Amino acid sequence: MDADDIDLISRIYDTALDPTIWPELMLRIAHKLGARGSFIFELRLDDARQQIASRIFSSNYVPEIVRDYMIRFNDDEIADQRRFAELSQLGNTVDLISDVELRANLTDMLAQPNIAFMMTHGLKHRAGALLNKDLVNVDRFALQYSSDHGPITKEELKKAALFMPHIAKVIGLSRPLEAQLLAKGVFEDLLRDVGQGIAVLSPRGTILYANTEFERCISEHRMFRRATNGALQLAQQNTNDRQSKRYNDLVASDDAHGHFGARARKEAIVVDLEKPGTALFIEICPVKSSTRTGNLGHGCRLVTIIDTSRSVNFDMCRLMSFYQLSTSETEILALVAQGHTNAEISEMRNRSQDTIKSQMKNLMRKTNSQNRTDLVHMIHNLSSTIGYKAEH
Repeated sequence: MDADDIDLISRIYDTALDPTIWPELMLRIAHKLGARGSFIFELRLDDARQQIASRIFSSNYVPEIVRDYMIRFNDDEIADQRRFAELSQLGNTVDLISDVELRANLTDMLAQPNIAFMMTHGLKHRAGALLNKDLVNVDRFALQYSSDHGPITKEELKKAALFMPHIAKVIGLSRPLEAQLLAKGVFEDLLRDVGQGIAVLSPRGTILYANTEFERCISEHRMFRRATNGALQLAQQNTNDRQSKRYNDLVASDDAHGHFGARARKEAIVVDLEKPGTALFIEICPVKSSTRTGNLGHGCRLVTIIDTSRSVNFDMCRLMSFYQLSTSETEILALVAQGHTNAEISEMRNRSQDTIKSQMKNLMRKTNSQNRTDLVHMIHNLSSTIGYKAEH
């Protein structure tokens, strides 16, 4: 990687504290990969119909034209996106797929109404990727190429592999913070009442800022300790060597981030709590600057903690529609979100624990969650996004 590549990755992680830089950054990423522009978007169910929604796209795109395109060609795009997903769903890497792989015949592809519309705006070829292979309807990435460029090249695909894992990680980590950070106000005030713990660490590992929930987590669960120099460390008596090494690596080295590609949740540190089925879900990423904090300096870290024993509010109807859950599954998910164990849910619903266990398995299958902690993390992570309704 050259110096510009390293700087671009650094700016990608700065979006965790400053989502306003995404439009210009998306343009920079697109140009780095030879493209005209780029999108990060989601597929969601609105009124029982799957629709495309994009809140992040490069600054050279006109929002009104983007909105018009999504309204007019939603069904064509849904069909194309289904094929993009089929071709890139396996494995852990973020695999950009060229649009020439979508159809056996290039002529048929170019005859599609959505492509014909793109060509009137000087665009022709696309490339798409799943940024999150655990939640395949969210966090999709797309590049658009000018008519005189042709499909994405092998060199551009190779270059993209440098950046895609970092985009995948920061998009998932920062989603619960986005709404607050886009609001007007003082940095500390905006994040004070966020439902997850948030802290910014200095290059020495000392706390520059911590919100109320972060302080509660470290006080109540004693998973952290302060070293003699003030640096925040995982407490050895409550964690294992593998967790401590992961934490130390993520805090100490920029190179430790973005190793899990489209399954970024695997990079998190999961520390089990005393209550069965509950845990702390700790994520860490580099941050250097934002409009509100100013220049923090190289080596700073954003640390977020989700305490899965704590209740989280979410829009049940939207989540039910998003994952096509049954009423019973949605009700159980709500109890899980409130921090109840299987045994407690069994008693509250007057159902056997085997029945609840079976329904939990269905919930995990439908949400691509590996375990209960993963399921609760998904609820926290998507709680703000699920409530978002596409403008169109």
